[in-house]
Amino acid sequence: MLRIAGGVERGAEAHAEVLRRMAAGLSVEWVGELADARGFLRELDVFALIAEPAGCPNASLEAMAEGLPVVATAVGGMAEQVDDGVTGRLVPPGDAEAFAGALVELADDPARRALMGAAGWERARERFSLERMVADYARVCLGGRGARAAQPASAQFTST
Repeated sequence: MLRIAGGVERGAEAHAEVLRRMAAGLSVEWVGELADARGFLRELDVFALIAEPAGCPNASLEAMAEGLPVVATAVGGMAEQVDDGVTGRLVPPGDAEAFAGALVELADDPARRALMGAAGWERARERFSLERMVADYARVCLGGRGARAAQPASAQFTST
């Protein structure tokens, strides 16, 4: 079953309608926008993301934080998130056959999915956690002055 979450981008409504017609009768579920993606992600075996262009999408990081392997197009910051063959698969943009092949490869190998999901969870925790982001911003913006600068605001204040 292919489950597609997210809203249709403004200006892409006609394209979305064509895709829905093409998918009629196939194992495709159009979920729409989600207020909280965690429940949706927990029901998946693999997370797929075709984002062209892409910066550093949060959706793939959320999937990794839930322990899912990610299959994505190798654009933007995806190579910073997904370590090809370790936390998921990166495929060339516009290569539908490679994308489908990567999905089938992981669909047929639950043990590999589990290993990639665990590696993705670890990568998300180490490189993309809130604590890491705050520390990196403090280092860049404040020149790394003081450990208190790298702590979340809630850790800097105590009640008296």
